Amino acid sequence: MRIRPFAATPTTDTPALQVGVAKSLEQVEAADSLIRRRYAWRGYSLELFEYQGHSGQGAESRNSITFFAANEQTTLGTITLRLDGPEGLRADATHGGALQHARRDNGRIAELTRLALAEDVDSRLVLSSLFGLVYAVGRWVHGVTDVFIEVNPRHVAFYSRVLGFVVAGEAKFCERVLAPSVLLHADVATLEARLEFAATIRIEEPEPMPRYAT
Repeated sequence: MRIRPFAATPTTDTPALQVGVAKSLEQVEAADSLIRRRYAWRGYSLELFEYQGHSGQGAESRNSITFFAANEQTTLGTITLRLDGPEGLRADATHGGALQHARRDNGRIAELTRLALAEDVDSRLVLSSLFGLVYAVGRWVHGVTDVFIEVNPRHVAFYSRVLGFVVAGEAKFCERVLAPSVLLHADVATLEARLEFAATIRIEEPEPMPRYAT
């Protein structure tokens, strides 16, 4: 497997950062706990963040890969890559037409969900490390060619500026969370180039929508 390191280069003062795929029950629960805490802090209902279960249990888990970044004390960040499959993607409920168009182009599509960072972390290091591993596993292990993410309209500028995402589906009302949703898209070549850029700048965690934690 070919993996390129995109994480920001740590200094001598930077604590060791472990980045990996959450496989053990402890790792999955730690990632889930971080998501619940950070989304609750923003006032979102915890009913939206029901525990998904250990990877390998059911079709939902088989199509989802949860990544984590941690130091020796705690989990600092997490994000989930959801692979396309017979049941489709979460974004199909609101932006099914745009995703079907991507499928007709014979691409291997996936979506990003459940992004959360702990309080007072080096967001540049943690996010660039997480996205770097997501890129490597998605592209070189699962053959992903195109990545999608649903965001609140006010977060479009962040993902465009830092990671090169472009609008693939206009703002629509998401019945599931009673909020607007914009579908963004990035091909893996663009994502690779932007990950190099993202590792050099200060990144602030965008405020998530409840939609992305499910």
